[in-house]
Amino acid sequence: MTSSLIRLARLITLLCLFASVAMAGDGKRDETDPCASLRPAAAGGPVPRDDEKLVVRWLGTTNYEISYRGQVLLFDTYYDRGPRNRPIGLLPGQVTRADAIFLGHGHFDHMSDASSIALRLGIRAIGGPPTYEKLLTQGMRDGQAVRVTGTGGERFDFRGVSVEPVLAHHSVLSPAVLAAFTAAVQTELGPPSPAAVAAEAVVQSRGTFDPRVITVGTIAYLLTFDSGFRLIFLDSAGPITQPEIDLMKRIGHTDVAIVAYIGHYVQETQIPVTRALVELFNPRFYLPSHHDEIRDTFLDIGTEPLFLTLRDELDVEPISLLYRGAACFNVKSGKRIH
Repeated sequence: MTSSLIRLARLITLLCLFASVAMAGDGKRDETDPCASLRPAAAGGPVPRDDEKLVVRWLGTTNYEISYRGQVLLFDTYYDRGPRNRPIGLLPGQVTRADAIFLGHGHFDHMSDASSIALRLGIRAIGGPPTYEKLLTQGMRDGQAVRVTGTGGERFDFRGVSVEPVLAHHSVLSPAVLAAFTAAVQTELGPPSPAAVAAEAVVQSRGTFDPRVITVGTIAYLLTFDSGFRLIFLDSAGPITQPEIDLMKRIGHTDVAIVAYIGHYVQETQIPVTRALVELFNPRFYLPSHHDEIRDTFLDIGTEPLFLTLRDELDVEPISLLYRGAACFNVKSGKRIH
């Protein structure tokens, strides 16, 4: 009887294994696996529960979702991007869980949905001085809106990971080049309709145009896990700051760097800026951000030339994600989970 039961158990195990292989062969996605699912954890998707798996998900522009040990941290929240931009597949009203929002800076294409999500979920939104001041005008109170300077002594602790703000610098944009590209895009695609202008004005009003964003309002965030694994998030590629230099003198390297790849419209001028930041952060893996279109402002910029540069000159492994796709890492071994 015992041997028969053992044989039956083995048969059932094999059948389950064959079924899972067949499902994978059919191309069906396992929606229970946070590394395979396209449903963000913030919108009810799966989250990793073990102590070693980190899930990094791109949600368009510079929006990233970090999920770890059942927690969800949102970095930038520009989900409703207006009628003329490519849909991400996530709207602010679909966000049902998050533990905190970290804002790299306060321009609308980084913080436009932060206050509505934070107020509805009762969580903190953290950002530099101009970002914090804008949040206060949107119904948030001090304490829920949190002001950071990134100049030292600031840290946010979660289960198994801490987040440290670091003062960065916004990208340096040429007004003449911006105007020229806007004119070129509208010549090709036509001007926006009055309805589109009105809808986009609402989105833009949710951010700040305070000039201090450039020098004191752009914040990088260093995530340090209990295992020693490190991830850095920087949503604008500007000149390197002294706090960034001091940070890297202290820690030596990161494992994952998320650094913006925009500010210039062509690779010849953008690659050196992003490359310098990636070289400073000294990661094993790189994920881009801000490389997709914002109508009339930025074009989709190809990442392949940057990826070649990082691979061949810095020995950094670039990772390309589509909207809502995830890259997973083992924070103990430091390896990417495929």
